[in-house]
Amino acid sequence: MKLKKLAKIRAFTLVEMMIAIAIAFTILGVTLTSSIALEKSFNSVDNYFATHMQQIRIVDYLARDVRRGFSVTSSLDKQTVTVKIPRYIIQAADSDATPSTIGTPRSPKLAISSGDYNINYGTTATNQISTIVYQISGSSILRTEDGVVTTIASSTDNLIPETVDVELANTEYTTTAITFKPISVADRNGTVVYSTAYLRNRRRSL
Repeated sequence: MKLKKLAKIRAFTLVEMMIAIAIAFTILGVTLTSSIALEKSFNSVDNYFATHMQQIRIVDYLARDVRRGFSVTSSLDKQTVTVKIPRYIIQAADSDATPSTIGTPRSPKLAISSGDYNINYGTTATNQISTIVYQISGSSILRTEDGVVTTIASSTDNLIPETVDVELANTEYTTTAITFKPISVADRNGTVVYSTAYLRNRRRSL
């Protein structure tokens, strides 16, 4: 019978265990920090683009209303814009309304003024004009049509309007510069969206 020599089995020392645990915690900390930073970066980029889309939408609505408007006026503090547009749909309170025409589109009329072709819907009578107002309320830009608030963007509460500057340069067009400051994880400088819209029929006042 031969004696079998067992191999020596060595375990980790306390120092080695402490070093291994420290390395493991370091790797875990780096991984966790990287994942948090990556998530914040994605959220910041996503918020920035979503905010920019809302800016473009607001400016697009304002430019559309200006193009349709009989007149465009701005307040002295540049915080409110008022646009008067024709009512394209005949309503019950209109002077030209009849039971058979209520709810139907109003037929446009072509006129020539100073060699320019003007397309008119109805008249400039008070009951045939809708008043649209853009104004800053808190951190949102509100759009009201005949006193009724309408939605122009799904997340306007994510915008902080710095200023609304509407300058009536002449009787043909209005230049708008709306400055926003997006709220994001990484704070960014305020962005300015510019828009130029031509007034309908080159008219500025009623």
